[in-house]
Amino acid sequence: MPGFIELVKVLFRNYYRGADLSEVSDLGRREFGFQFFDKEGMIRHVGFRNTDELRHYLVSNTPAHVYYSSALYNDPANPDMDAKGWLGADLIFDIDGDHLPTQSCQGAELMTLECLSDATEEVNKLIDSLIEDFGLPDSSIKIFFSGHRGYHVHIELPDVRGLTDEERREIIDYLLLRGFDIGRLIRGNTVLIDARLRGIGGRLASIIHELDPDLLNSLSGRRRLGKYIIRKLNSLNPVISERLSTHIDEVVTMDLHRLIRMPNSLHGKTGLKVVRVSPSDLERGVEYIVDKAIQFRRGSLTLRLTRKLPVRRVLGEDIGEGGEGSIIKVPTYVGIYLVMSGWG
Repeated sequence: MPGFIELVKVLFRNYYRGADLSEVSDLGRREFGFQFFDKEGMIRHVGFRNTDELRHYLVSNTPAHVYYSSALYNDPANPDMDAKGWLGADLIFDIDGDHLPTQSCQGAELMTLECLSDATEEVNKLIDSLIEDFGLPDSSIKIFFSGHRGYHVHIELPDVRGLTDEERREIIDYLLLRGFDIGRLIRGNTVLIDARLRGIGGRLASIIHELDPDLLNSLSGRRRLGKYIIRKLNSLNPVISERLSTHIDEVVTMDLHRLIRMPNSLHGKTGLKVVRVSPSDLERGVEYIVDKAIQFRRGSLTLRLTRKLPVRRVLGEDIGEGGEGSIIKVPTYVGIYLVMSGWG
């Protein structure tokens, strides 16, 4: 294993020599944190004046994981949080397959394309809400594949950077549909459930049409809804909440000092790049996204599996029936993932 770690460090070091660091906005105002291959814990409260300093650090120290703060500070390298001089924080959302209640993700020990597909559905729901419900321009929303099982969504607008943790809590509650009551969209003669509406009213109409088309038809053209129809709508609250809510990590969004994976850094557990993706990339599917994140395509590695693989395909590569103790030859990027994740 020590020899393998040295190989990975060489590959990571060479990657950072030419890595694109331009995705790191306001670099001089951010705190950085690092975890290393051969050290426990995290080194944080590190600051850099420019990309040259950051690149020199990455090449010289070769970290396994690179993080930066969602917050901007006057003095980001100050170890005293109160003395850093908080200037605001990006609005960050984390969608992780580990936290999704889907069959593909629950209990999944290896990153699978099926679980990542479920995470992709969640991030699409999130983007729709941010644009349709909150009115954010799509150009202000940055989406990153996390390098493992999910996505990070960054919003760096000046208007959102000043949001307090309580204001961010309100955004979370809305996205999670916490306390959702369909009755709030019915006010006398006004019914805000219609496929022609943008935002939650339109999405509600789509789900009701799927669950009970006749019920949706009964909502249109009526001057006032009867008690029977209102009771039928209320009975759908639980399933609507489950279908429309977005499974985000609440702690990440509320934390005004959060460290998040740096764009274009490498994930030390998978060897994949934290790569920016567009909505059209999401539509092309998870195999395309993973392919964008893959580095180290040259060569192959021969390794021994330390336990039986639960899947036949890893990062899109057919491994076959890999039992404990099996010797397999795989592309370099697959070998890095299997060994660094504890499978080989």
